[in-house]
Amino acid sequence: MTMPKTLAIVGWVVAMSCTIGAIVVRIAAPAPFLPVTFGFGPMAMLAFLVMAMSWASVGGYLAIKRPENLIGRVMVVSGSGYALSMLALAFTFAFAADGTNRGRAMAEVAGWITVLGTQFGAFAFMVGFIFPTGGGQSPSWARVLRLSVPGMIVFSAAILLQPGSSHLFPTLQNPFGVGPDLRFGQPVSPLIALFGTILSPLVAISLVTRYRAAAHVERQQLKWFSMAIAVAFAGVGLSAWAAVVTKGSPGETGLIVYGFAQAGVPVAIGIAILRHHLYDIDRIISRTIGYALVSTIVATVFGGIIVLLSAALATFAQGQTIAVAASTLVAFAAFQPIRRRIQSAVDRRFNRTRYDAERTVAAFSARLRDEVDIATVTTDLHATVQGVVKPVSLGLWIREATRP
Repeated sequence: MTMPKTLAIVGWVVAMSCTIGAIVVRIAAPAPFLPVTFGFGPMAMLAFLVMAMSWASVGGYLAIKRPENLIGRVMVVSGSGYALSMLALAFTFAFAADGTNRGRAMAEVAGWITVLGTQFGAFAFMVGFIFPTGGGQSPSWARVLRLSVPGMIVFSAAILLQPGSSHLFPTLQNPFGVGPDLRFGQPVSPLIALFGTILSPLVAISLVTRYRAAAHVERQQLKWFSMAIAVAFAGVGLSAWAAVVTKGSPGETGLIVYGFAQAGVPVAIGIAILRHHLYDIDRIISRTIGYALVSTIVATVFGGIIVLLSAALATFAQGQTIAVAASTLVAFAAFQPIRRRIQSAVDRRFNRTRYDAERTVAAFSARLRDEVDIATVTTDLHATVQGVVKPVSLGLWIREATRP
């Protein structure tokens, strides 16, 4: 068995064992959650377990089916790391609930292992540099990738070895802390902000430059990956925005959304690399943008009519009810016309292949209505099919008319 396949199997077994173990520990010892730096709760833990298994499972499958591609192995390591961190997290809470000095000491060690697991999980960032080929798109980006690995190791070492309170658990001490505390009195290390400030733009630039230089198939693959990442970060952004608007604490909401949304990223990666329904991404993007715009417009119309009619019918009994009913009817009647117009406009930009194919078929149908020469129809049909479908080979069979 080759090394990639061995890593895939071992990594998946580790991820599955840690996931089951975390659930068993939480059921057997349902200890209260300690304060966590970034906010954490039972649902966030479940979301991260789902995310871990998604990365490990899809990564293991890719490592077996595409052993030459580094992406599968990176995904296995990342998923296994997150699963390990959740198992250690469950033990951290269970040991801390013991209330003894020994229990606290074991909780601190388990908390350190939790941080270690998250550092392995952070290697998922590498996928942005190597997707979809498994390497950098140029010698310059290959050098950036080689430099990013030791950079991530140094960053992880600084987080794991910082003295004082634990990186994730402010009420626990780091049992292996040495040297100066680089947090400088802040609850969260500035190294995290520095890491995100440097790495995130680099990943974005890598994807953009790769897309501009890519051929058609690779561009479709990059669309799948970019769409999945955008959905994950949009979910976190919306939860954070809602917390700001409502002036409430986001709690674990952002982590819940992030965990479940990130579980979809490996699925998109698997579809892109294995090229299963690869060309469906244009339709998905087009429909997503189309329905988002339609929903926004219809909601605006609905709210505007309610406000206007409520003001106009303020002196009438049941004026508010009439306004809501009228707004609902108008929004319902306007939905389909608005959807057709917007979807057509969006298809022209984001789903051009389907739009051009529909125009070509419509033009062929118009010509066919007035054409009676079979040779001309055959030639036109061949040209239309070649332009729309682009088959490798094409044959046309016409049944001869039978006389009674």
